[in-house]
Amino acid sequence: MKMNIKTTNIIIFILSGLILLISGVSHAKKLSFDGEIRTRFESFNGLNAKAYGNFSVNAKGKVDGKSNDDRMLSRVIAGFTYSENKKIIYRLHMYDGHAWGWSLGRNDFIKNRGTSDQYVMDPDEDHFEFYDANVKIKDIFTDGLSLELGRQRIFYGDHRIFGPGNWGNAIGWIWDAGRFTYKRHDDFLSAWYGRTKFKDPDRYSSFFDDHVFQGVGVYGHFKTSPNGAAEPFFAWKNSLYHDVTPEENSFQYGMRLYEKNFHGFNYDFTFAKRSGTIGNKSINAYAYVAKTGYCFEQIPMKPDFVIGRVFASGDSNPNDKTIDTYAKVFGSTIGEHYGRINIMSWSNLVDNQADLSFEPADRVHVKISYHDFSLDKAEDSWEFYKYKNKPGNHYTHLGNEFDLELKYHYLKNLQFHFIYAYFKAGDFVKNNVEDNNASTFCLECTYKFKKDFINPFG
Repeated sequence: MKMNIKTTNIIIFILSGLILLISGVSHAKKLSFDGEIRTRFESFNGLNAKAYGNFSVNAKGKVDGKSNDDRMLSRVIAGFTYSENKKIIYRLHMYDGHAWGWSLGRNDFIKNRGTSDQYVMDPDEDHFEFYDANVKIKDIFTDGLSLELGRQRIFYGDHRIFGPGNWGNAIGWIWDAGRFTYKRHDDFLSAWYGRTKFKDPDRYSSFFDDHVFQGVGVYGHFKTSPNGAAEPFFAWKNSLYHDVTPEENSFQYGMRLYEKNFHGFNYDFTFAKRSGTIGNKSINAYAYVAKTGYCFEQIPMKPDFVIGRVFASGDSNPNDKTIDTYAKVFGSTIGEHYGRINIMSWSNLVDNQADLSFEPADRVHVKISYHDFSLDKAEDSWEFYKYKNKPGNHYTHLGNEFDLELKYHYLKNLQFHFIYAYFKAGDFVKNNVEDNNASTFCLECTYKFKKDFINPFG
């Protein structure tokens, strides 16, 4: 039955695409067939996505996968974008993500295992799901106001607060939502209500039920200079699978301020406050990002040096009635924000960082990064893996990370991406988890395509 539902998805997609194609051709509108194909090889040494250490023992004391693990990832996104006119745009795309060769799989990512609330959030496999299926109507009611209705990705700013999480092979946050945006010149304000789909390779995420969270979001963008802006935000997040786990009703609000180029100088500041409740506990947490740098545009290769701190509060007393641990809202979890080895989250974290970017050749971008990771509170957990200090231990230093990243745009629509990340374990890891360092290697190729059909019969 599960496979039939997935097959039904494909049939619906093909029939809908044919309808759009016929409509686009017969009415001389603009129709595009577009998408991307991404393949990636990853090699892990001394860790995996579920456990750290040469013995891969997770926070519950069980062996979880292999510590030296290789895998091949493949993701295809394909579909149609159809413009009825300048004011109405339809989007219909599907995606399919697969992972081969590694020691983990669907059963390793079950949430609320063994309960009526059991569901899967697999970061790397999701088969034949709708990537988007929506209509956008511009200048509705008044000039500058648009409505986007249906399945969609919602992302703003640097993707920390709202972002789909594109690095994982299965797309992170995908919404079934209604979103209004008012745009005037370069400024805009968006507001929406929606629900987020789960990521189960064998289960269809319906547009109308079977969602993990529901939420409300507000995000604004108001220019403060030609290269800078203020971006206020607000979010309400409510868990829908809570018959067994405590229900979450959390609120997040704050502001991002950035300047990309003021006579070579740049900065990026974000402050976020978290409140609300989880079960019978109240939430009182906060986080911030503070980064600044300078780009030497007159020097060959245009080196850009940035230093900063990323902070998220932890909880010094997890057993009381207040949750002081900051947790992300609907933003990206892994990727470039918290080190390319991808074992940190914006929660109970102090990340002192520095990076140097430069362009040694045309279409080549290189970034070298350093991270010094610590826990904010020794009594709280290492969020990504859920490890805690053993009784009597009060260590906070997680470790130091060194990253090398290279992007090469071989063609406009073809990009190669190389990453090497090395993690030197700190006192917390050595004394509570496993006394070994770790590294990852990644080589990725992304090809984007687009074919337009515009009044082929004249």
